[in-house]
This record gives sequence, C-alpha cells and structure tokens, in this order.
Amino acid sequence: MRKLIQATPAYELSADIKPTAHGYSVKLVSFVPTARRPEEQVQFQGLFSATELEALRGLITLALSATLASVKEGE
Repeated sequence: MRKLIQATPAYELSADIKPTAHGYSVKLVSFVPTARRPEEQVQFQGLFSATELEALRGLITLALSATLASVKEGE
C-alpha cells in the first residue's frame, strides 16, 4: 500500500507499507520530477512488527493532539 504524503511541483514524498512473512516493510520514498534523471530514491527503509507500527501510530496521534491543543489555546 502506497500513499503520497507530501507534494510540491518540485518534490514528492510517499510512504509504502507492505506485509511480509516477518512483519511489515516500511519505506519512505522521495521523487524529484524536475531532476535531470528523475527517479525514486528510498530515504528510509525498515522492517516493523504490528506492535511497533501501532506504537508509531500512537506517537503520531499524540503529536497531532498536542499541536491541535496548542493551536486552540492560542486562538
């Protein structure tokens, strides 16, 4: 499963997660369409268990909640 995370006219970043026999293969892939020879580049790659991915999801949720709370306080 692949999802585009960030994109500008000059840069794209996507995440690719695939189940394997040993867990989940996670890749962060960049692409610069304006480069002389445009090609995808793997910026990060790792093998994670479902528990580790759930912990990462929890961390992202906490970070977003904290950011949203601080924005609301500043209103």
